[in-house]
Amino acid sequence: MSKRKGFLCLLMVVMGASVFALYNRQGIPDSSEIRQKLVESWFTAPVEAVRGKVPELHRNNVGTVFQIRSEEDGSQLMIVVAPRQKISVDMYSGGQVSASTVDVYPATSAGSWVLHRDIKSGEPLYIRYYFASEPEVYMQMNFNNHKVLADFVVFDGYAARGVPVGIPFQRLYKASFLEVFDMTESTLPWNYINIMPALYHPVLQMIAVIRENLERITPLEDAAYNEDGNAVYISTGKQRIESLEMREAGELSLSSAGFIKWIVDGLVIPVGGSYTRLEPLTMPTVQARQGSFAESVGEEFAVSFSLDWTRNLAAAVLSTYSGRNFYYNTSGCDVLIEPFAAEIDEFGKLSNSLGYLKDTGYRINTIKGLLYVLAVTEPGKLYLGAVRQSHRPSVESPEVQFFTESVAIFPYFDGYGQFQVVIFENGKEISLETFMDRYKDSYVHLVRINASERFFPQ
Repeated sequence: MSKRKGFLCLLMVVMGASVFALYNRQGIPDSSEIRQKLVESWFTAPVEAVRGKVPELHRNNVGTVFQIRSEEDGSQLMIVVAPRQKISVDMYSGGQVSASTVDVYPATSAGSWVLHRDIKSGEPLYIRYYFASEPEVYMQMNFNNHKVLADFVVFDGYAARGVPVGIPFQRLYKASFLEVFDMTESTLPWNYINIMPALYHPVLQMIAVIRENLERITPLEDAAYNEDGNAVYISTGKQRIESLEMREAGELSLSSAGFIKWIVDGLVIPVGGSYTRLEPLTMPTVQARQGSFAESVGEEFAVSFSLDWTRNLAAAVLSTYSGRNFYYNTSGCDVLIEPFAAEIDEFGKLSNSLGYLKDTGYRINTIKGLLYVLAVTEPGKLYLGAVRQSHRPSVESPEVQFFTESVAIFPYFDGYGQFQVVIFENGKEISLETFMDRYKDSYVHLVRINASERFFPQ
């Protein structure tokens, strides 16, 4: 072989290894060497023969142990090739407790490979590849009319669906993770698993500071602090009277919107030297159609209050940090991304993705996947959310849409690569699940803000 050809081969090996390292940073085990020996005995064997097989343990060339077993799920037979994990358990014996470890082989752990077959015909249906810390993030190769089509699923959303892959399906029985990546590198959003936990330190810093201060905050309707740090009513700008004991104790009275401003002020003060001005935050950012029911309601009620508030707050932060004046419509702070081609509903059925709706946001029951994508693609950011709810004053009257609550959302990946979301609302910390359940039939509009370690709230 010539030196040039030898160099090119070496370069390709190095590039392949670096790509594998990039997308395999968590040390995901590979079962391809083992699967090459299982095709006839497990993957293509008659269903009845596979059903009767006892689980087997095989070790790959670097010593990782995999379990091969079959499971049934309705009309499907699943052949699971899963790496060993050790979990800590407490053993009770004779009144004594001792720590021990148990071997487990989860079908959805990173490195698991699962073939789904039709129980009646024995034909292959699809293969799922699990490669992320989140079991709800996976890639699926479907066998459809003698074609191979790839899906990339993030929680309940299809980040890619039905992407053609020009190989025989049976080749996937033996293919390694790196080979599958090479086949789909340019067609699937592999950047959604490119996680670097070190980039989320500013987010973690802000979360820690906010948590330390939550005990100081008392929820109070219409309450905030203006640019001079004085307690005022948001609706009128007039000063509120706080007790001397409260001020000496460092306690704060804040509404939902005032609490979000308090967080933003902690970012603005170190750079701008003063709190965010109150008056510009209530400037309208949406215009109802002339003569519409929404316009008539808007004349009496601030139906877009939290939308205006969060948009203007995000623009104020950007203006302070950049030294230029930005407004909500020139700041680029609105989250408008459409990462999903389709969604999986609560019944497991496929539905078209509504995605972002102008001046409305995203459906809250689909927000988990969106926050995952934002955390991966925009590391080091927090998001202010304006919740839009519906209200019908009477059976005869039309439904009214109100932007009511304001929340601060911090998505990130921890040191183990696990996806996490922390939400603060009205002076309290709540889980993502609580937030989704509380507003399950509502929408949330998001604006982005850069997190910072220079965070000093009042």
